[in-house]
Amino acid sequence: MKKFLAWYFLLFTLSSTAFADPFRLVTSGNFVPFTGEDWRSRGMIVEIVDRIMPEAGLKHEVVFQPTWDALLSDTEEGRYQATFPWYLNEKRAQRFLYTDPLMSNYIVPFVLTAGHVRTSEREGLAGHRFCRPQGYFTHDLNDLLKQPGTTLEQPATLKHCFKLLKAGAVDVIPVDIFSAKEAIETVFDNPEAVRRLSFVFSRQEMHILVPKQAAGSQELVDRINLAIAKLELRGVLQSIRDIHANRFLRQYQ
Repeated sequence: MKKFLAWYFLLFTLSSTAFADPFRLVTSGNFVPFTGEDWRSRGMIVEIVDRIMPEAGLKHEVVFQPTWDALLSDTEEGRYQATFPWYLNEKRAQRFLYTDPLMSNYIVPFVLTAGHVRTSEREGLAGHRFCRPQGYFTHDLNDLLKQPGTTLEQPATLKHCFKLLKAGAVDVIPVDIFSAKEAIETVFDNPEAVRRLSFVFSRQEMHILVPKQAAGSQELVDRINLAIAKLELRGVLQSIRDIHANRFLRQYQ
């Protein structure tokens, strides 16, 4: 009861705060099932944002840009009030406030089925050749890259990583299962030539980012977090996640 009273008080406190109308958020595509203009509701995370914003009392607009390259800088410069979905790292946390997670994404290691990598724990991957595309986060690799013999290839695309795996030029690709599925199906004639190791490599959370210097930024994040908490309690956001995940994975059954 006390928690609900606290939420009510917070919502009342924030209700007089003026934000842009419509509140403009920017994202990009080619990240199915999370974002994609041709995917259901333009993507899992877009649908989640579309539910959160009205709950937070914000009239909003989601803008798609062709690439991810300038989204953070455009948002900092005030062209948009927020951007999503982003994994958090130290550099982004210095520049942006971030909401509670929109979802957690589990990063798992993919290897050749007939290859030599047979470990059942993360530490056993030390000394191997990793691949992760340019522009992807690498902070979850830092501890392993300090170990002798551990290397990292960073080609332009995830499909290129799987081509390197097929050619035996790398050993391990740690990536989320959704991104991996599409790349594997494209690169390998037999998807069973690649297997997923039995442990989670890292857990990464997706957030809405709001520039720290923007007026009312902390109040805005508090309002969005309140909406997230309410929708999580009602099971609304998990239902959206399940619908999109199941639809995506059915393509590969």
